[in-house]
Amino acid sequence: MGKDQAIGLYNSLNRDSVVFFANIGSMGGLRALRQRSCHIGVCHLLQDDNEEYNFRFAEQEMAQAPVFINFSRREQGILVTGGNPKQINSVSDLANAGVRIVNRPLNTGTRLLLDFEISRSDISADDIDGYEVEVGRHLEAGLAILGGKADAAPAIRPVAELLGLDFIPLRWERFDLLINRDRFFEPPVQRFINLLHDPVFKEIAREYVGYDLSVCGKMIYPDNVKL
Repeated sequence: MGKDQAIGLYNSLNRDSVVFFANIGSMGGLRALRQRSCHIGVCHLLQDDNEEYNFRFAEQEMAQAPVFINFSRREQGILVTGGNPKQINSVSDLANAGVRIVNRPLNTGTRLLLDFEISRSDISADDIDGYEVEVGRHLEAGLAILGGKADAAPAIRPVAELLGLDFIPLRWERFDLLINRDRFFEPPVQRFINLLHDPVFKEIAREYVGYDLSVCGKMIYPDNVKL
């Protein structure tokens, strides 16, 4: 979703380089960036201040702060069966009798957000049936519900729209692209960033509910600092 369309468009327009995406979570992306195993890491990790995203995690993981380019804002929440037969209206309801969930892995921003919401609710993770059952992708979470293996799962709104599930919103998150400074001006990286301003990409992105591209392609950090 979103990034897949950007990657597909890039690969269709550029024959001398290929972009591919490895689904290893936000922390996995930061570690791959540190190890120079990738050109771009994607990150949407909520900080302890419950306001900002990604900066402190990058500071802890990286020797030098990378460049932050916004990809989008995304609406995170809880997917539930169409019609919401279990009457799940909040994170606390995930602990109700007869409710099963599937979860996202520990190194993902979606899991971090769910854990934060649980921490400020009247339940604990131990109260939730299926809390330790993990799936690798947002789409897999939705398919688990569609297939009757779960009643709810943390994921993004576009999955609900795609699969005809109901959605309980939690928050809009900032989804950033992180790039090592010495690789920022490499031609393939610049072509990918420029693609985010392309009218064709913007038109494709408008088809997906749950994305806000108002700051897409903007350099979030550093601001007015020579790289």
